Amino acid sequence: KAKGFFEEEGLDVEIEQPGPNDQLTPGRKVARGMATFGISSSESAVSFATSDSKVQLVAVAALLQGSTSSICVLESSGITSPKQLDGKRYASYDGRFEDNIVRQMVINDHGKGDVHFHSLDFHGYGESKTMTHGSVVASYLQEGRSDSTWIFTHWEAVMAKRQGVNLNLFKLEDYKIPYGYSPVILAGTDTLASSPEIVRKFLKALDKGHEFVVENPKEAVQALMAEANHPSLSDQEFLEDSQKVLGDMYLAGGKWGRMEHQRWEKWVDFLCEKKIVLDRDGNVIPRSSIEVAKLFSTEYLP
Repeated sequence: KAKGFFEEEGLDVEIEQPGPNDQLTPGRKVARGMATFGISSSESAVSFATSDSKVQLVAVAALLQGSTSSICVLESSGITSPKQLDGKRYASYDGRFEDNIVRQMVINDHGKGDVHFHSLDFHGYGESKTMTHGSVVASYLQEGRSDSTWIFTHWEAVMAKRQGVNLNLFKLEDYKIPYGYSPVILAGTDTLASSPEIVRKFLKALDKGHEFVVENPKEAVQALMAEANHPSLSDQEFLEDSQKVLGDMYLAGGKWGRMEHQRWEKWVDFLCEKKIVLDRDGNVIPRSSIEVAKLFSTEYLP
C-alpha cells in the first residue's frame, strides 16, 4: 500500500489489524462480508468447506512457499521432543484443528498425546500484552503461563533470539505432518463470483509488493513500519532479521502466490486419515466429502 501498488490498480484498500476488541477471526470477517480478503491458514479453507457456512472460503494465493510453523518450548524447560509434551501445557489459538494436530505430532513422536490444552484470549488477539509484544512466547512461555505453543519461526523465534531467549523448535514436517500453505490470502466464493477482476487486481498489486520486498528488503521494512505504525513493528533490525529468514520463501520459480494441488491433497488426506476433521457433533467427516480443487485457486494470480 505504501508504494502505491493498490492505487495503480485502481483499488482503495483499508488494512485492518486484529486487536483486543475484535470478536471475529479474519476468516469469519470474510465469510460475513465484513472484509473482502483475509490472511489465515489453509486450515480455514478446509474448516469452512466442512461447516454449514453459506459462504465458502477459497485460498487465492500463498504468502509463503515454505513453512515456518513450529511448536516451540523454552530451551530451559528441558523439553527436547514433542513426546515430552505429555502432561505439559499448550497455549492454544483455538483453531478448529489445531489441538488435534499438536496431539497427533506428540503421538507421531511415540507419545500419548496427553497434552493439557488451554486457550489464549480470543485466539491471541484478546490480550493487549500479547499484541504489544507480538509474541505468545513473551506473554505466556517466558512468564510461566504455559509450556508450549505454535509459532511462526520467522517472527517469534527471531524475536526470542534477539532477546537472548533460547527455544527448542519442533517443525511439523519433521514429525510426519505434511502441513499445508500458511499464511494464505482467503476470499469468499461470493466475491470470486461477483468481482473476479477485483480479485485479480488485488493479487496483481500484492505480486508487485512481494517482488519489491524480495528486491528491496530494507526499504520494504521501513515502509511497513511507517504504514502499520504498530508497537510490534517498531524494531527495524528485528524486522530486517525476519526478512532474512523469509528471503527465499516468497517466490517459486520467480513467481509469487503459487500453490500446488499435490500439497493441498496431502494435507487434506492427513487431516482426514487422522480423523481430525469433525463436525459440530464430533462425527468424523469423510475424505470423500472434501473437494480439494474447491479449497484453493491460482487462476486469479497474474
